[in-house]
Amino acid sequence: MKIKCNREAIKKGFHAVESVISGSNINPMLQNVKIVAKDKTLELSTTDLEVSVSYLVDSVDVIKPGEMVGPENKIASIVKEWSEDDIEIEEKDKKCIIAGENSYFKILCSDPEEFPTIPQFVDDEYIEIDKDILTEMIKRTAFIILGDKTRFGTNGVFLDISEKHIKMVANDGRRLAEVKKKINNPNDIARNCIIPIKGVSQILRIISEQEGAVKLRVEEKRILVKTENATLCSQLLEGQYPKYEEVIPSKLDKHAILNKHEFTTAIRRGSIMTTEEYKLLKFKFTSKTLEIRCISPDVGESKTVIPVEYSGDELEIGLNPEFVLDFLKNVDTDEIKLDMKDSGTAGVFKAGGGCTYVVMPMNLGEEKTT
Repeated sequence: MKIKCNREAIKKGFHAVESVISGSNINPMLQNVKIVAKDKTLELSTTDLEVSVSYLVDSVDVIKPGEMVGPENKIASIVKEWSEDDIEIEEKDKKCIIAGENSYFKILCSDPEEFPTIPQFVDDEYIEIDKDILTEMIKRTAFIILGDKTRFGTNGVFLDISEKHIKMVANDGRRLAEVKKKINNPNDIARNCIIPIKGVSQILRIISEQEGAVKLRVEEKRILVKTENATLCSQLLEGQYPKYEEVIPSKLDKHAILNKHEFTTAIRRGSIMTTEEYKLLKFKFTSKTLEIRCISPDVGESKTVIPVEYSGDELEIGLNPEFVLDFLKNVDTDEIKLDMKDSGTAGVFKAGGGCTYVVMPMNLGEEKTT
């Protein structure tokens, strides 16, 4: 194998595939990248057996078609530090040779036959979704599990494709996020699956650098995602996703409309008085104001009042400020709606675009002034 291509083009390819590789993996073969040169393209592939990513570099001068498998970190590091506009890579006698005007590298390679098979995207029974819509759906749900170091609750994102809609849901037992969007599904494909954390984060990574439509194909044990240049395959989590609809309360008769910026600032101020052991803010709604109060036994107390559009009887509810802030920083609307029933029922936030966020209430307890 021997190729010559633009340094920036292949650098982008290595950036797309490198994050799959884990330094903790004990299998040396899984530290490698597979490089295949043919038909004026260069395909880079990596895998950890749970997630695999392939990236196709276009407009490559393929001097000699072929393939090789070599250490990803070494080859990628050379490419990133390369100073010339073009780079020439050759495989010879199971060695990767990268040579330039003033540089020369020879890297020991492995047998391509021993590299795991990388699943290919089949253009059948798939749906297309705009890249920006899919990105929004992931960001508005996956933050719940991506930041959950305790892995409490369900450690995956539920994906549900029906005739006219696509839904994503994430929950950790204390809060739940759901985003629902309309899709063009001419073949009436109906599938659902649970995508693990690593698969979700890698999907977000590859689509963030692409434009246009993204293809999704859900198989029995894996999901495949294809963009213009990249293809990702992730194994799925087994089992049934919890009946999350039962968690979303109904018959909510108290409604507040909040300015996102004012609401976020007020919560941040109140959070100053919280501690690791005491994460509780008390939200008191009246007809025209929202009072956010914290009385921390070990720190002190705070009170912030902001204007609010509110309908319903006066209500006080306790919420974890971190959970509310996590939601607010992942939505880009200026206006937030909060529906409630009483102090013991979950609050339901809505931010438009089919986004619903449910937060379980905290026990208000006995107040102790400091």
